[in-house]
Amino acid sequence: MTPKTHRRLAAALFAGAMTVALPASAEEYSFSTWLEPNHPITLNAHIPWAEAVKARTNGDINFEIYMAGALLPAKGTMQGVADGVAQGGFHTATYTPSELPLWNVIGDLSFKYPDAMVAAFAATEFGVLNPAGHGDWAKNGVVYLGGYSTPIYHFICRDEVKTLEDLKGKRVRMPGGAWARFGESIGTVSVNVPSSEIYTAFERGTVDCTASDVTHLTAGATLMGVVKSINLLKMGPFFAGATWIYNKDFWNGLTPEQRKVIFEESARSVVRLQMAYDAAVDANLEAAKQAGKQLNEPSADLQKAYDDFVAGGMGGLSEIGQKAGVENVDQSLAELSALMEKWQGLLASVDRTDADALTALLQQEIYSKLDPNSFGVD
Repeated sequence: MTPKTHRRLAAALFAGAMTVALPASAEEYSFSTWLEPNHPITLNAHIPWAEAVKARTNGDINFEIYMAGALLPAKGTMQGVADGVAQGGFHTATYTPSELPLWNVIGDLSFKYPDAMVAAFAATEFGVLNPAGHGDWAKNGVVYLGGYSTPIYHFICRDEVKTLEDLKGKRVRMPGGAWARFGESIGTVSVNVPSSEIYTAFERGTVDCTASDVTHLTAGATLMGVVKSINLLKMGPFFAGATWIYNKDFWNGLTPEQRKVIFEESARSVVRLQMAYDAAVDANLEAAKQAGKQLNEPSADLQKAYDDFVAGGMGGLSEIGQKAGVENVDQSLAELSALMEKWQGLLASVDRTDADALTALLQQEIYSKLDPNSFGVD
């Protein structure tokens, strides 16, 4: 089945799906995301990216964005893109751990480098330029072209939480992975609650804290009204996913000039998203302060417990990767660690509020190194 036939089939099956209203053009393609229309990634990456690509290709590449899982569910996005139901998509590696074993291990490395912009840029370089990082996606029949990172996670709590002792025995909603292993190491009780139900769990008292980023105070779980304190311990952000993956047939059918446009707009959109996340964190912390919430720096014993967890291998991260069958997991962890350190250095000498400077840096270090004639082309 050709990409055009896939597009017609998708349009017929999902004519009623929620979309971004973009004017029709000679070539219209489908992009699937399970995120909501008001999610920061939708607003700051996908929508402006689609508009810019359309404008710069004179309408030849016009992505219709299907949101909130209207075209493909979260777990089925990567397979759906590989099959051509959509020509592009947003995918989170944790939904397909068997298919993306490497990315499900390396995501925990953020505990060692709790800096969202560093994580986003290093992960993007790892996914685009590193053979193992790119190959984990390519073996599933898709072309990876850029990543993201949530803001760093903190303990957001119903009560005052400052010290290690304060957290012991607390029922904490954990997102899994290294967060859950860290919680276990300090004596918290992990509670499995979907993000959509965190507010209700707080309201009913079935959880005491959540390990989440602070944008959830006013968006997402909207926790401002049910929490008392935020412990500012810097835990790793989440970055194990792809802001853009592409169907191979679609990608092969583009001209080198069109691929180059996508490279350049990907660089700009990664920057735009991370800058928006940084601004949202600042705004939410200020809103919490104004609302009388306690913003507590971690006590020395809590910080030491975190540092010891990281120094001890984050709960056996290497062994977890080996058990999952990840080839050369230690090498990949070392290579991504080197990229994290590289980007720490690069970002130390640039203004993180200067979009043009950040975009030029990302372009220089990553996207300019891709050959539009051959990258991702079979």
